[in-house]
Amino acid sequence: MIRILIVLSFISSTTLAQKLDTTKVLSTTKAVVDSTKKLSFLKSVLKTDSSNKRSIPRTVLLRSLVLPGWGQATNKQYWVIPIVYAAAAGGVYTIWWNNDKYKFYKSYLSQLVVDKKTEVFIPVNGELRGPFVQTQIEPAVKAYRRQRDLSWIGLAVGWTLQAIQANVSAHLKGFDMTEDISLKLEPALESSSFGASAGVKLRLNF
Repeated sequence: MIRILIVLSFISSTTLAQKLDTTKVLSTTKAVVDSTKKLSFLKSVLKTDSSNKRSIPRTVLLRSLVLPGWGQATNKQYWVIPIVYAAAAGGVYTIWWNNDKYKFYKSYLSQLVVDKKTEVFIPVNGELRGPFVQTQIEPAVKAYRRQRDLSWIGLAVGWTLQAIQANVSAHLKGFDMTEDISLKLEPALESSSFGASAGVKLRLNF
């Protein structure tokens, strides 16, 4: 009886180990398949298909959202890229400047609020000016914080606008602007059972 129990326990442990190994293999395979699908999706999104004109504006838009100027480079509008980065540099500098001023005045405000000082002196252009109290410093702190937050919003809006500009340019490049599209008014001579009659013919070429 004991031998039978030992054999049964061995068989059950072996079966359980095989199931665990199978589950582990299946989970690993699923992870590999999922990563492959993600890579193929990214390739299809960022790759420009010249045979499909509709895919080009979409690809340009996504590239511009990933990296400013990438969509303009895809459109071969290289002259727009310096403008995009100059605007971005201005936005980043504005954010840094407002944040620096915000921290500067906030440090003196904390001396009044946390350290319980009645007044403080603030260095301006190498000279101490003051004394200033809490009601005088709080508006400066709020103003610079608001300007910093608005600068972040402006940078995000600029990022979006340059992507839209690249997308619109890609759409316009795919629009047929050749001379074959024309509307012409021509004289015409038509024959009928009652004889020939002169008229005017309107012809649209596209």
